[in-house]
Amino acid sequence: MKKVLGLLFAVALVFVLFGCQEKVTELQMLWWSDGTEGEVMQELLDQYFEETGVTVELVSIPYNDYETRLATMITGGEAPALARVTEGHLNNFKEQILSLDGVYDDSGFTNLFFNEDGDVISLPMDITANGLFVNTDLTSKYGVNLPTVNDVWTWAEFETEMNKLKGQDDVVAPGVFDHQGHRTMPLFYQHGIELWDTPYTTSNLKSTQAVEVAEMMMRFYEEGFLGDQTYVTKNSANLFRTGSYGFHMSGNWNVSGYQNLTFNWTVVPMPQGTNRATILGGKSLAAFANSGAEKAAKNFIEWMAEAEQHDAYTGGVPYLTPRLGAEVEYGNFQAQYDVFLSEIAATDQKYVQDWLDQVMIPGMYPIINQFVEDLANPAQTKTAAQLLADLETALKNVAP
Repeated sequence: MKKVLGLLFAVALVFVLFGCQEKVTELQMLWWSDGTEGEVMQELLDQYFEETGVTVELVSIPYNDYETRLATMITGGEAPALARVTEGHLNNFKEQILSLDGVYDDSGFTNLFFNEDGDVISLPMDITANGLFVNTDLTSKYGVNLPTVNDVWTWAEFETEMNKLKGQDDVVAPGVFDHQGHRTMPLFYQHGIELWDTPYTTSNLKSTQAVEVAEMMMRFYEEGFLGDQTYVTKNSANLFRTGSYGFHMSGNWNVSGYQNLTFNWTVVPMPQGTNRATILGGKSLAAFANSGAEKAAKNFIEWMAEAEQHDAYTGGVPYLTPRLGAEVEYGNFQAQYDVFLSEIAATDQKYVQDWLDQVMIPGMYPIINQFVEDLANPAQTKTAAQLLADLETALKNVAP
C-alpha cells in the first residue's frame, strides 16, 4: 500500500510541476542596447503580451557589465529565461544554453550557432559588419576627400586625408576606434593575413605583414591620429557623439544609435590594404537552462522567428537581417546600409571562416581586447612583434 501511495504521490508531483511550468506568465530577458533596439523590442514584447498574456520583462544592462552579470546569474542559480547574446556569449555559456532543435525553422536564417550535438542554440536577430562613420560637418569644413563604394581609398590615402583634421581647434583627434579588438582585427584581413593557418596550431600572427599592421596602429596612437580617450571611457560612440572627432570605426548598429546627432554624418568604405574585408558578427536570442521558464522561453523564440515579428525588429531598428529572403526597408539610412552590404560582399569567405574559428576560442574576446589596448598604451614598452607573440601564446593556451 505504501508503494502504491508513493507512486501516486510521485505522479501527482509530476503533474503539479508540469502544470506550473505550463502556467508561466512572467519571464525575464537580459538585454543591452546600442541604439533604439531596446525600444523596438519593447514594442514587440507589448504585442506578445496582448496575444498571449505572457509578460517578458526586458532587463537592460550596460554592455560593459553584461557578461559578468549573466555569468553571476547563471552560477547563482538565477539564470534568465532569455538573453540577447553575441557569438562570444554563445561560446562561453554554451553548457547552460538550451537546444532550439525543432523550435523554429533554422533553414531560413544565416549566422547560426550549434552545440556539439548539431542542434541550433539561438535565434539570429541581426548580423553585423564593421564600418567607418564620418562626421561630414568636419570633413567638409577641412576639405577631407571621402571615398565612394566604387572608389575605395587605401590606408595611406585615408591617413593623409583625415590628418587634415589634426590640430584643428574644434577637433580632439581625427578619429577613434572602438576599444574592442573586434574593430582592429579586420585590418589583418584587409592586408591579406589570416589569423590561423591551422586552427589552433599554426598562426600568422608573427608574420612580417602582421607586425606591420600592429606597428601602424601603434603609430596612429603615438602620433595622435587616433584618440586614446576611448580606452578611458570604454565608449567611443559617446566620444563621436560630441562632434569633436572626424571618424569612428565601429559597427552597423550605430546607424540606429546615431539617428539624433547634432551634426551630419554618413558611412563610407573602410580603407583597404591588399583587399577589402570586414568581420561578420551578430546578436541572437538564447534560452537558458534552470530558469524555471524553459518552455515559455522557447515559445517566445518560436514567435520571434516568425517573419512578421522578425522583420519588424530588424526593420524597426534598423539592422542588417539574418533572415534569408527578407525584404527590409532601411528608409533614410539605405545609403549607409548599402556601404555595409558592400563590405560584406567584398569579404573573401576564407576570412569569414577564419573569424568563425577565432570566436570559437573560449574567452577569446578579453584576450584580443587587451592586445588592442596594449597597442594604444602610451606607456607600452613592448614592440609590436612582442605583443603579437604574446597574443598568439595567450590564444593557443585557451584554444579548444
